[in-house]
Amino acid sequence: MTLTETYEYLQRPRKLELSIMRLSLQHDELQTCLLPAAIRYDKDVVQSSPEDKLSEVAAAVLDLEKKIQRLRSQKARMLLEINAAIDKLDDKDAVILTAYYVKRMTMSDVADIIDKSLQHTYRLRKKAVQHLSELM
Repeated sequence: MTLTETYEYLQRPRKLELSIMRLSLQHDELQTCLLPAAIRYDKDVVQSSPEDKLSEVAAAVLDLEKKIQRLRSQKARMLLEINAAIDKLDDKDAVILTAYYVKRMTMSDVADIIDKSLQHTYRLRKKAVQHLSELM
């Protein structure tokens, strides 16, 4: 696997997380549309829309819930696969890649964990990704 392909491989869960976040926002917005379409007093409609799209919105909300759940399962499988690949590396490389790509820590937090400068941590991450690409 080339270095670029390895970076893309490690970034897949983050990209999937963005898709999940976008769908969750859509889901939340549609769910607010499921509020009652009219104010009712003694079952008399005071205000209503000419067309009731409540069932369409409810179906769209359920569809989004299924998509989100499917993407979360896919992300979990990806993380397990990436963890298995990272486990083939030595401890120092594995700590850096796990912290950054799996736990989604910032590089400055990773630098604090390994007690190195930020620039040196970036170099170590690049070497770790190179080692991973050689193993794959």
